[in-house]
Amino acid sequence: MIREKQIVFDGQTWSWTNPKNTTLKWSGLSKEVIIKNIDNILIKGDPTAVFEASVAKKILELVENTADEITDFSNKVLNKITSMHIGDIDCATKKYIIEAKTNLGSEKAIQKLNIQIQKYLPQNIKSTEGFMNPMGKKVVVVYDDLGTFTLSHPILRELEGKGVIFIKELII
Repeated sequence: MIREKQIVFDGQTWSWTNPKNTTLKWSGLSKEVIIKNIDNILIKGDPTAVFEASVAKKILELVENTADEITDFSNKVLNKITSMHIGDIDCATKKYIIEAKTNLGSEKAIQKLNIQIQKYLPQNIKSTEGFMNPMGKKVVVVYDDLGTFTLSHPILRELEGKGVIFIKELII
């Protein structure tokens, strides 16, 4: 059993109790399983899943010759006690949590992203019930389309001010 910052890995599942006393669990995925899952989705996934898999594949390539490595892809995070769905990790490395969004072209989509990202922001560790970034990783949003919006949208600008990195068209 591995323990780091009170994160416990039992050989198959990670678990961690956040400061709001919510115990989270998620699958431990090997690099080989992550690559297999990415390839499977690229072959037969729906468009949103294909975008996430394309981003993860590009991240895998980008970190190959760095001190970073891919640690997660398309992984559900659950409340360990109730099994209630807390969120998903689209992609993660040792240093970053990456959220992949095909379309942020509506006010509703941007508001939904804002709610979702709050769970990852290190400064929210003590205030957000479903906080799920125990290692305090940097948060990246890879997006394909902002529609008529720009990164100067008040919500996106606020997220940038909190350290969120926005990247357009990573999969070119």
